[in-house]
Order: sequence, then structure tokens, then C-alpha cells
Amino acid sequence: MLQRQYLTSHVETECPHRKVDCQYCHITGEHQFIEGEHKKQCPKLPLPCPNKCEVGSVPCEDTEVHRKECPLEMVQCEYHNVGCCEDWMPRKDLNKHNEEKTKEHLTMTKSQLDSALRQLNNLMVLMHQLGDEQEQFSSTGGTPSMVLAANWIVKLEAMAALCKSGDQTCPVVVNFKQFSKERKNQKVFFSDSFYTHDKGYKMCLHVDPSNITVFLQLMKGPHDDELTWPLKGKFEVKLFNQISDCEHHSVIYDDCNPAGRVTVVDTMVSGLEIRNFISKEDLHKVTPTCQYLKDNCVFFQINKL
Repeated sequence: MLQRQYLTSHVETECPHRKVDCQYCHITGEHQFIEGEHKKQCPKLPLPCPNKCEVGSVPCEDTEVHRKECPLEMVQCEYHNVGCCEDWMPRKDLNKHNEEKTKEHLTMTKSQLDSALRQLNNLMVLMHQLGDEQEQFSSTGGTPSMVLAANWIVKLEAMAALCKSGDQTCPVVVNFKQFSKERKNQKVFFSDSFYTHDKGYKMCLHVDPSNITVFLQLMKGPHDDELTWPLKGKFEVKLFNQISDCEHHSVIYDDCNPAGRVTVVDTMVSGLEIRNFISKEDLHKVTPTCQYLKDNCVFFQINKL
């Protein structure tokens, strides 16, 4: 209740239920709603840029769109997925970074492409082996044995591991082909490089087939400045039994020989070594449930414990 002389002023300027328009999105509603609940979620409400760029303020609904264009938004190098380890930088500095690092980016991209092609080739080998075994089984008209079923499971698990190893972090599965032939030629095998974990130590698996010596060799990596040296820890190297999901040959490296930091690019040090990883007799043995060397191929898995 109020005096008549104040009614017009109250209705036009004071009443919380008076009808008003939002100054930003222009919808109409009661004053208490527009200035209260609506103002907190108005899509056109101007908000300051989170990065305080020269644009000043942007409508609330456009904030995320603006951040994708804001020159001061912190972004990663577009090539971080292939190994560029530069710190986050303002978007305005990205072009300069790309111009300065063109050669390094091309080298990293080529390395990743080569790795992807090798993984694809390994997958094709596994698929070919599965196809041959399935065709052989179908021609006999019999039912699959437990050994054959287990053999397929092992190969499918290896294929899954290869598919998941795009960023090459442990656990990693590597495949060495023509193993017996290369041993006669006194050739050693090197796997693609991989990492112990995301942004971890860079390594590769080195196998000398002449005496079946296995090395986990450390390489210079992009994250070395952020890691603790010397490298310590336990690693498992497993040689897959290719016809059954059992009797895999596994050896664990311990902390007795910590590996030091590599300071020169594209060099390796013998960080962790197992001599006589497996005897030649065991490597070549063939039983109804166990075969490590099959179709002249071997599969190793490396895992950080």
C-alpha cells in the first residue's frame, strides 16, 4: 500500500514485478527476474576475455569460440603428437615457432609415419598368419583344437597391442621377422623407439640373435630435462609363445644396473642387458603347446613394472 501520488513512480521505477527488457538480449520479463536469475545466465552478457586480450569483452555465449581464436590463448605446438616438446605458447607465437622448427617437425613426422607403416606391416603379417591357419583348418573340415584357438587368441592380443601402441608407450609389442636368417648373417635387431610412459624415458629393444642377448637401450628423448637420472626401475621383457596363451618366456630387469642419460641425439647406451635371454634350444623348441619362433618371427613385449 502506498499513496496515490507515488503510484506512477513506483510502477515505472521501483516495483520488482514491473516489466523490463534485458539490455543485452532484449527479452522481456519482471525486473527482479531480469536483474537476478536471468542476468547470471544471459547469453549476450559481455564478459572480459579470460586472457585480457585487446578485444576486451565478448558475449558469454561466444567465450569458447573466442578462446579458439584469441591471440593470447595458450596453445601447444600443432606437432606435439609427433614429438615436439616445446612449452605451451600464446597463439600469436605459433607461426613463428612453426617457421623456426620446420625441419624438426618434418623429421618427427617422417619418423612417426615410418613407425606407423612398420606397425601396419606387422599387423598384415599377423593377419596373413591367421588367414593361413583358418584356411588350413577349414580345408580339414574338423573342429578347432584348444591349441589352435589359443594360437588365435595370442595373435589377436598381439594385434590389439600393436593397434594401441600409436604413441609407443609401455607396454609395447615388437615383432622381428626373418629371425633365423638374420642370425646367420650376424645381424642385430632394433625395434622402433618407445617411451616408458607418457612423457617418459625414450628407449628401444635391441636383440642380438647370435647368443640371444637382449638389451633395453636408452635414447635421447624430448622429455629428459623433466626426468630423474639415472633411470631406475623394473622392466619386464616377455617372449610370446605363439601357439598358446601360456608358457611365455619372461625375464625381469632390476635396479642393479641403472642407466645414465644420453646426451647425443640418435645415439644409444646399453642401459639394461640380459645375456642369454633364452637358450637356443628353448627358442627353437616346438611342442603341442609351445612355440616361440614361428614362421621365422618372434614377438617381444616390454613393460615397465
